[in-house]
Amino acid sequence: MSKVLFLFFAGVFVGTAIYELGKRSKTKWEFACKLEKLVEKEADELLASAASKEEKEFFSDFKV
Repeated sequence: MSKVLFLFFAGVFVGTAIYELGKRSKTKWEFACKLEKLVEKEADELLASAASKEEKEFFSDFKV
């Protein structure tokens, strides 16, 4: 039951983020670019939080 509840809340947050991006975007292209940047930012943060100290030093060499 807890997994279902977690998935429900995660879906609400993802849906809200997509809705807000759509509301702020004027074109489909702008929406796609904003969504791509949001997903990339979240993936980078997830990677950084899960990486060890040595991995963080390695990844810091490749950050732009």
